[in-house]
Amino acid sequence: MKMNMSDKCLACGEKMQFWGKVGEYNISVCPKCGFGKTDNPTIQGSGYHRDAVYQQESEQFKNIFQRRIKLINSLNLKPGRVLEVGSSTGLLLSILKEKGWKVTGVEISSEAARYAERRGVSTLQIPIEELNLPLKSFDLIIANHTLEHLQNPEEVLQKIHELLRDGGILLIDVPNFGGFSARIFKKSWFALLPQEHLWHFTFDSLSRILKLSGFEVINHTSPSGVFDYGDPTKELWQSFIGFKKRFFTNMVTLLPNLLITLLNDGATLTVLAKAKK
Repeated sequence: MKMNMSDKCLACGEKMQFWGKVGEYNISVCPKCGFGKTDNPTIQGSGYHRDAVYQQESEQFKNIFQRRIKLINSLNLKPGRVLEVGSSTGLLLSILKEKGWKVTGVEISSEAARYAERRGVSTLQIPIEELNLPLKSFDLIIANHTLEHLQNPEEVLQKIHELLRDGGILLIDVPNFGGFSARIFKKSWFALLPQEHLWHFTFDSLSRILKLSGFEVINHTSPSGVFDYGDPTKELWQSFIGFKKRFFTNMVTLLPNLLITLLNDGATLTVLAKAKK
């Protein structure tokens, strides 16, 4: 994907401006909605270096996914058909399957896809843009920390809209480029990762792109630290008894992250949107 600093913002059409250089990567940002992009990205291939982490730290990720599941449950949805874009090892879908959902994953990492299949999660190893599935056949679609990696987010969202039934729900998780920690640390922000993230979303920019793709935002949350988990206390305990380095980070940042989470200004941005006709 070749990018140019003069490109217009995907979200609002404003001319992108140079924001900074991080390592070998140039990042440009829209002055209107805050949408960012990496201008000389490394395109993600069929293998992903975090596949092993998802397998080794499954208890940690179960707790992380529980917050997303609580958000889904808050909508009082009856279990139906769910598709996850970038489903990795199938852990989130396996939890939803236990709750009665009919699950399908999309994952281009061959190792992760095989692991998901062994979990009993049907996984299609093909880019979502190339999926040939019946239109309006899903009740829920999830893109959990996936959209920032994909070459054409607007094309992906349009495809998702086609696959969702009218009124179906899309859950998106992305790093919050407009959040408190991103604003404070700027080029040193831990979640910037331009070597992996092609796009950098604020709530304003993501809302605009969703609207252009036929969605209506119905809820958004932006937690930080242990408050991105379904059970923060469980994460503190597990990181303590497991002698994890993150335990000390969790403790030092506990109160600041609580305040940031209460202000809905955290490092993670989770958006629920409804597919309109």
